[in-house]
Amino acid sequence: MSLFSRPVAATLLLLAITACAADPIAESEHYLDLSDDPMEASATELTTVEGETWTFTDVADDRLTLLYFGYTSCPDVCPMTMAEINLALQEEGVDDDAYDVVMVTTDPARDTDEQLRTWLDRFNPEFQGIRGDIDHVVDAANDYGIAVDPPVETEGEYLVTHGGRITVLTPDGKAAGSFDEGINADQLAELLPTLQDDLL
Repeated sequence: MSLFSRPVAATLLLLAITACAADPIAESEHYLDLSDDPMEASATELTTVEGETWTFTDVADDRLTLLYFGYTSCPDVCPMTMAEINLALQEEGVDDDAYDVVMVTTDPARDTDEQLRTWLDRFNPEFQGIRGDIDHVVDAANDYGIAVDPPVETEGEYLVTHGGRITVLTPDGKAAGSFDEGINADQLAELLPTLQDDLL
């Protein structure tokens, strides 16, 4: 004779299956989860390409923000990252309305408002461009644990050094986690719906 009635047994089975279900965030090799102890929003004040004052607490209050520090003259990593983000947001099952994308230029001397806006439009006109004094940009990046150095010109070469992680900001501007540099669209798209469910 069974110790459990059929309804009770079914419930226990469902609970067991749920408990064993994979957690894509915890199991991901491409995402650093900081949601239990998020990094505080940077207090650095920057400017949108439209000329409006902007801080990291100005991110949308009903969406997550994918934050990236890069520059438009970057030969490979930056354009690839923007392209992969755009592709990920178009993947089936991803609610693109749940995400904003913000790129802060690490080369503000050359990335004018017009240059940054035009460059981002090649990937998605909804992507937001942010500029500021390079020292402020460095401070903001460091606040989120991203290494950025002011551009230097040496022996005829103009070098711009910046980390390539994509940081996930919650509506209060805190960093809840980050994607590794070089992540592709499929890897992004796999986690975006779960991040939306967990963080919004």
